[in-house]
Amino acid sequence: MGELALEHLSEDDIRILVRHPDPEKRANAAQRICRTVRTSSLSDSETQLATDLLKFMAKDAVEMVRRALAITLRNSQELPRSVALQLISDVDNIALPIIEFSPVLTDEDLIEVLKSDAAAKILAVARRPKVSGNLVKAIVRYGDSKAVATVAANDGALIDADTAEDILDFYYDDDLIKEAMISRADLPNTIMEKLISMVSEEAAVILNEKHKIAAPQAVNIASQARERASLDLVLDDDSDKDIREFSLHMAQMGRLTPSFIIRAIGLGRMSVVKHSLAVLAGISSNKAGLMMYDTGPFGLSALCKQAGLSELNAKIVRAGCAIYRDLEISGIEYDANYFQTLMLERTLTLPFDIPEADKEWLMERLDASDRQAA
Repeated sequence: MGELALEHLSEDDIRILVRHPDPEKRANAAQRICRTVRTSSLSDSETQLATDLLKFMAKDAVEMVRRALAITLRNSQELPRSVALQLISDVDNIALPIIEFSPVLTDEDLIEVLKSDAAAKILAVARRPKVSGNLVKAIVRYGDSKAVATVAANDGALIDADTAEDILDFYYDDDLIKEAMISRADLPNTIMEKLISMVSEEAAVILNEKHKIAAPQAVNIASQARERASLDLVLDDDSDKDIREFSLHMAQMGRLTPSFIIRAIGLGRMSVVKHSLAVLAGISSNKAGLMMYDTGPFGLSALCKQAGLSELNAKIVRAGCAIYRDLEISGIEYDANYFQTLMLERTLTLPFDIPEADKEWLMERLDASDRQAA
């Protein structure tokens, strides 16, 4: 290995990935290697080694390691197509990020995914940032109404007049699909006229008032925006008093939910997490802080239980606190955006069934963080 004269790849990380018995350490090493592959200009010999390492990760028996690979290289051109094809045949937790985001997959690859009749994977194809006209036709052919509604609402999907008419003819009584079509800005007048004759009075009003998004979608988007804005309103360096008052306000509004705490964990907003758990548990923030960072096995577990979190949500909180501590004590000085990216990637890599809505929200924030870094 020394003969390769490694400039970017870490020999320590390679050893951990190949030999270490602890799955979490292998997953963290895999993530670091993947980030190097994504961000560094590797030599020819390093590129070949990296390809071999990615193939090795994709065969790791532990889902956590394969998930680290899928999350970190989900939208990278540096992911070998052969590895991407292996990952999209994996379990949903690993396959979906690659199916939804990977630029190395061809339309032919994605059509094979559609033929698999796997509902979650078909939805992931429908959510891709760009969906060609041929893929849209295939989604209409192989997908269910939810997949068709999803691609209809996707502004990155190319829907020509003939396909739009086929969708409306087949799903003439499906309000969700009609409302998704209304939200599009690229439909020809003939299709819009057909829609006007089909839609309900409420949707017609929305259309006539020139809203770009149908009501149910607007509510959903507004809810996500509100959740994002709520977390961005308060900063970790705000005073304890301000964050405590913010948490109390969220509780009074009925919005201090496990979902809110999971999302704060993913962003590394630990002051928000501390005060939120304190409010839910009915204890002082100082006591909650001591329980969160108690090195014993019971402090944080007891806090989560007192706050009324389920066993799964408590596991996510405990794991998130451990990730945060590991990054804090690493001795590396991260800028804020990079630190948040690492928190999001590692949270999404956790071997737990994070609720789908929260997973999608965290993935959105990770994409936004990647775009900001770029």
